[in-house]
Amino acid sequence: MPEYRIPSDDRVRASLARVFSTRHAVNSQRQLKRLVEKDLKGEEDFRVGEPRLRQIAIDSGRLDLEIHCRETGERRSLVRCPVCGERLRRVRNMTVFGGTVTLGYRCARCTYWTGLRKRVPTRYVFTRRQ
Repeated sequence: MPEYRIPSDDRVRASLARVFSTRHAVNSQRQLKRLVEKDLKGEEDFRVGEPRLRQIAIDSGRLDLEIHCRETGERRSLVRCPVCGERLRRVRNMTVFGGTVTLGYRCARCTYWTGLRKRVPTRYVFTRRQ
């Protein structure tokens, strides 16, 4: 039996608000996880996963997300966003001959984008919205 509990989304959202009431930015997802878990720690030991915390932060609308990526040599089309899981939209351009060509992919939910070469997220910077 685990020695910890999983907090509700509302509790995590409230904790994010408290964390960002004292600071303007958090420079990594791991640091944000530590800060939120420290804020949630009371009579019970709460744990929250990094991907879930990132999803809640994106959906809260109170934070801006800056995504640092590295490019891979891999050329393949993406269907889902690696940051939030939303379906990616193709960025297209018209050719001289009247056809279309895909330039890359963009996510409507978060700020992730990629060209034809796949970009892999390496660091997330969370900033309080003004």
